[in-house]
Amino acid sequence: MTAVILALRILAVSQVLLSAIAIAISPNPYRTRFLGIALVIGAVSYLISSPVFSEINVEVEPWLVLPADAIPPLLFFFTWDLFEDDKKAPLSAWLIAAIYLLAAVWMGIERELTGGTANIYLLVPVQLIKLGFAVGAIVIVWRGRENDVVESRLKLRRVFAASIGIIVAAVVATELVTGWNVPEIVELFGMAGIFIATLMINLSFLRLNPTFVLRESQPLPLVSAEKTPLVDALNKAMIEGCAYTNHDLRIADLAASLKVPEYQLRRTINRNLGFQNFNQFVNRYRVEEAARRLLAEPRTPVLTIALDVGFRSISSFNTAFRAHYEKTPTNYRKSRLADS
Repeated sequence: MTAVILALRILAVSQVLLSAIAIAISPNPYRTRFLGIALVIGAVSYLISSPVFSEINVEVEPWLVLPADAIPPLLFFFTWDLFEDDKKAPLSAWLIAAIYLLAAVWMGIERELTGGTANIYLLVPVQLIKLGFAVGAIVIVWRGRENDVVESRLKLRRVFAASIGIIVAAVVATELVTGWNVPEIVELFGMAGIFIATLMINLSFLRLNPTFVLRESQPLPLVSAEKTPLVDALNKAMIEGCAYTNHDLRIADLAASLKVPEYQLRRTINRNLGFQNFNQFVNRYRVEEAARRLLAEPRTPVLTIALDVGFRSISSFNTAFRAHYEKTPTNYRKSRLADS
């Protein structure tokens, strides 16, 4: 069985390296390629040096294991880069990642000094943080699927990122439960699963996306809005019907009211109007109406206007308004009224 596991590990490494090469020469933005390659390096490090695979009888220095330990936070930030539009990863996530990596290095040094004994007081929190990052990546993929209007990225959500997140979460959970004393049969099925998953990912990309484009470095050229009657109906629903004031507006509801397939509405919002997700599209109408009312109704509280135009909270309103006008609503109102 050991020989079979070793063969599966080698096959998995070959597929991971193929992905690394494809990402490296792809036209993706630099940050996406950097995170993707770093994630792949971590996967290779894990496959050849992780303590889960006890048959590797070589002494591995802590710095060599570090890329493997970095997989969960790298996966989290890689997923964030792919799927979170107009948002930066929270500072708290970076701080937790830094603390986690320092703890992982310390544990590696301590294991080497003590002949392989792990500090249980660090082991459990570190493994829980790893699991948290993996689950966080899955949540990012899952929560944004409804509002995403980029067809290629929707496919990526359903297959690529979700499968990687589940694999990492499963591996980390296994490490946490077994303390790295994984039964051979579990290890065999685990390696088989990793190899099959990486093989299927590569085959899917070679068939559906041979350039391995994960994120466009430049927006796709827009299709002329005049050539799409749906754009007129969509603008009418938003401007005349004020559909954006509905706090619970979903793309499925809007597609149903317009009597068009949901995929067609997503494509129109992306390809004809240039938006990456449904929230961006709806928030444009909300903030533009809010800007008009801020000046037309100088005595109306900002919170009242925010709620009236469809926002659920003042914080989400301020974020969307600042992204559009580069000013907070209050400063926008003050500066514009002062100029007039």
